[in-house]
Amino acid sequence: MSRMLHGTAPWSRGETLAVVWEDERWSYDAWRVMVEARAHRLTRQGLRPGQLVLCQDRPALDVLLMQHALARLRAILLPLRETIDRAELEQLARSCGAEWRWSAQDSELCPTGWARDPRRPTDPRLALFIRTSGSSGAPKVVMLRAEALHASARASNERLGLTAGDRYLGCLRLSHVGGAAIAYRCALAGATYVLQQGFETERVHRALHAEAITHLSLVPPMLARLLDQDPTPPPALRALLVGGQALSPALARRALEAGWPLHLTYGMSETGSQIATSERLERLPEEGQVGVPLPGVELDAPDCGAPAARLRVRGPLVMAGYANAARAPGDGLEDEWFLSADLGCREADGVLRVLGRADDVCVIGGQNISLARVEARLSEAPGVRELAVVALPDAVWGWRLMAFYSGDIEPDALERWAQAELPGAHCPRAFRRLSSLPLLHSGKYDRHALRDLASK
Repeated sequence: MSRMLHGTAPWSRGETLAVVWEDERWSYDAWRVMVEARAHRLTRQGLRPGQLVLCQDRPALDVLLMQHALARLRAILLPLRETIDRAELEQLARSCGAEWRWSAQDSELCPTGWARDPRRPTDPRLALFIRTSGSSGAPKVVMLRAEALHASARASNERLGLTAGDRYLGCLRLSHVGGAAIAYRCALAGATYVLQQGFETERVHRALHAEAITHLSLVPPMLARLLDQDPTPPPALRALLVGGQALSPALARRALEAGWPLHLTYGMSETGSQIATSERLERLPEEGQVGVPLPGVELDAPDCGAPAARLRVRGPLVMAGYANAARAPGDGLEDEWFLSADLGCREADGVLRVLGRADDVCVIGGQNISLARVEARLSEAPGVRELAVVALPDAVWGWRLMAFYSGDIEPDALERWAQAELPGAHCPRAFRRLSSLPLLHSGKYDRHALRDLASK
């Protein structure tokens, strides 16, 4: 698709269906014409190779078109949520040295006025800047080169079996790496990208059947809502990729027992999406199991017989560094290794286990408590659909846990179940039922919002 991977994807697919958006459809030939027209418009308005364009992520079709056109021009895209305020937008533009902001409404490039020093050369291989999700700590901006995106897409397609003629449903926001990465996978494979404007349960369910979708990416809360809508797997679906946060055993069991083609994945913005992805699961995974690292990924992790440690990753899909005004590489890397905040280990057969975040462990009464493990156990309680645990400061114990959930079980019944199943310090002090848990734009649980709710 249109030099989507800087010259790696051919235009020989002709009338093969490339993009589906609502009731509109474009072949590869027709999509190429649209991309070339957008690229020509951007060039006329002053865009040059190596320059950075800020682009809000709605409408999604316009963002996808920009993703292709900027790749063709060897310029850089930074997609952002459409609700970003001006002060945050200015801060981002300054920190990244962004030259342009794209207005989809006016089809116009607008100079930011906060561009980097034009005398400093930028890396011509830079292609995509992505903000980290901010689910824990302050978000940063990741710089990804074209070859990293290509390496990620190639390895993912190999693991998931995405080939020409397949149909990938994209309902993750394009301002997050999980959503942006789907375009590269489809471009490389010659697959059809069935694009939606974010996740809406009914629309996703309808498209899975009407469009004969073969591949789908979700985060666990989306999967839970889709199973609530209809537990029956669509007949054409061959790969359901679930990542972004830990998948509870209860939700994994629901999906597997219903026959969904479940693949677990672990990755992050800093690696252009996936690091390790399982083959299709035939049984319930053990705690933290994800899968074997993708081809080309070097993973530094202890054996699972030793204590878990922060994971280090290196390889062609790792970022160039965190963004800075000069767009110089290397920030956040040490000898090309990226040190994640996640704790993990490797099994004897190479399978990666991810056992929570280093900053997701709190000390209660002198005991180290993993919130991820508490959540996994509580999610097994009967009548729980969704659940998240937050740690709150406590003057006596250091921290105390509070559980938020949705489901049919009453709070006092869930508390009794937890007291019987969890050691004292691991058991939340309070349980609060919500109609649904608040989500970030990425679809992950919004733990900052839950902590705010805890204080009310």
